[in-house]
Amino acid sequence: MDHLLRLLPLLACLTGQASAADPPDRPRLVVLTDIGSLTAGVAEPDDGQSVIRLMFYTNDFDIEGLIASSNLGHGQRVRPDLIRRVVDAYGEALPNLLLHDDRYPPASDLAGIIKAGRPIAGPNVPVEQSVGEGKDTEGSDWIIEVVDRDDPRPLWVLIWGGSADLAQALWRVRADRSPEDLDRFLARLRVHSIGDQDATGPWIRDEFPGLYTIIQRRAYRGMYRGGDPELVSSDWVREHIHGHGPLGDLYPDYDGGDIWSRTLGRVRGIKEGDTPSFLSLIPNGLGDTEDPWLGSWGGRFEGEGHRLADVADADLDTSGDPDPRMSSVYRWRPAFQADFRARLDWCAEPYEQANHPPVVRIAGERDRSVSPGGVITLDAGASSDPDGDELSFAWSVYPQPADAEAIPIEDLGSGLARLTINPDASARTIPVLLTVTDDGDPPLTRYGRVLVRVDEGGDSRPR
Repeated sequence: MDHLLRLLPLLACLTGQASAADPPDRPRLVVLTDIGSLTAGVAEPDDGQSVIRLMFYTNDFDIEGLIASSNLGHGQRVRPDLIRRVVDAYGEALPNLLLHDDRYPPASDLAGIIKAGRPIAGPNVPVEQSVGEGKDTEGSDWIIEVVDRDDPRPLWVLIWGGSADLAQALWRVRADRSPEDLDRFLARLRVHSIGDQDATGPWIRDEFPGLYTIIQRRAYRGMYRGGDPELVSSDWVREHIHGHGPLGDLYPDYDGGDIWSRTLGRVRGIKEGDTPSFLSLIPNGLGDTEDPWLGSWGGRFEGEGHRLADVADADLDTSGDPDPRMSSVYRWRPAFQADFRARLDWCAEPYEQANHPPVVRIAGERDRSVSPGGVITLDAGASSDPDGDELSFAWSVYPQPADAEAIPIEDLGSGLARLTINPDASARTIPVLLTVTDDGDPPLTRYGRVLVRVDEGGDSRPR
């Protein structure tokens, strides 16, 4: 069956469809998920929601592991069978998805990387019960195998539940290899953790301080709290997710709680607290995996060295939010929900009846230097849309430092803009953001970035 599916993107490309324009290197991912349910009202189905959404973005990633990890508060079992159910539904949707992008992988590839992790772990379980000699799991062995592959790209390990399998993998490598080999192993890893659901998370950070780690404490709750609630409501689930192919029909309508339920009410519809970990890696032009301070659909992160955490955006009024860090996710909700909605359409519609994201192209270098008083011209006129939709362009500075003066960008129309640096400007980096949105249904957004470095040694000529 898979060999037949591989012919579909070729046929689509011959008819002018399913081609991805200039795709960057796709991030490599291993996901540790404490998925425990795919049924509304049963246990905690939010991980199931996130795994289903992830399937729609397998064209943008190289997913190299789907590990069922321990789940906090919902029983000490691991459920690789639930991941298999999602992948089976993906396989049913795949022929139609391939009409829209030929990079979607065969379902058999994803089924082959589903692994079981350690079932007994939690915040009150001593690390020694999860990590050490005799504690290797299918999941921990798989992490080591994937990291050791001959691939220059770093491996992102996304932790949605327990981190015991990553902890065991690191313990095993340290026990079996030289310090130099351990350092090389760690250098190939990037970890993005949604909180700490067992004791091994802090243990990893204490034992391996050189490991690149992003930890989200509160920003991920902007996936479903704050912002426009209609975009994550049960009505939205019923209208835009259910009835859109086998993956959409499998999506559970969440009805449960979180830490703020007593004051803010129950969570109904979409929760997906783990989804920001991969939203931050989608190559949509907004974020940069090597510069997480720039922000992304999954939040914005700052820190010292290899340890980063979620931060709030200074340009939004977050006075009504239970935590200001949520804003760095919910500000993008209209864009990422429209993107999800379009991909749900890809499950059910032919290419001509669905929308596809614009392609953003900014002339010149991404990094530019300029002296105080200098002028830089920005040109995105070569941007295009695969469906022939009209494009709108919006230039801004993001993130906007709280203590910086306003930086006006003059919109010249047709994707052109001019940035004039204040003659008294101090040395700094100005993160210019271009937002390009088409007029399709739903309207889809992509981004472009230019980092303007104001420096006394820069070039003050118009550019």
